[in-house]
Amino acid sequence: MKKNLINKLYWGFWCSTTLLVGILAGYFIAHSLLLGPFFSWLIESDKVDLLRQTYSVYRGTAGYSHLYNLYYAPILFSLISGGVWTILAFVLKRDRVISIFAGLPTYFMSAIFLATGFGNVENAVMSGIADNATNQLFVMENLPLHTSFAVIHTISFVLMLAIALRNIMRSP
Repeated sequence: MKKNLINKLYWGFWCSTTLLVGILAGYFIAHSLLLGPFFSWLIESDKVDLLRQTYSVYRGTAGYSHLYNLYYAPILFSLISGGVWTILAFVLKRDRVISIFAGLPTYFMSAIFLATGFGNVENAVMSGIADNATNQLFVMENLPLHTSFAVIHTISFVLMLAIALRNIMRSP
């Protein structure tokens, strides 16, 4: 009975983790292909004032600030769901190695983000208070970091799907 409950929890958290990792993969792919290059282009083409006059003002409005904070929800839920799912994988002795890579991409992303200090750089640029050196650091780190986040989450998403596919193939 207890193992059956843990198995159900495993698949429930597998579903939520797969969904969240897929959403984050899509977000970071879109950011890497569209929004990130646009922000970098504004800085590189000496249109920093345009960025300051538009995005930072937009970001500070009452309606958008709530949406901006909502952006963190899938990241937080992915951290929680992926952590619980990985623990359950170890408890059930199922897909343990894959679960570290597939279930924890947001942990890896957060570690990279915090280790590089890019969050402070990005916040300064997007709120319009960055100096020229910070803007140049943003341009240098923005696309490589967000592209690595897209790759990490996309690989994790594929691994999550592979777990289910392998389970389906094993079933009689």
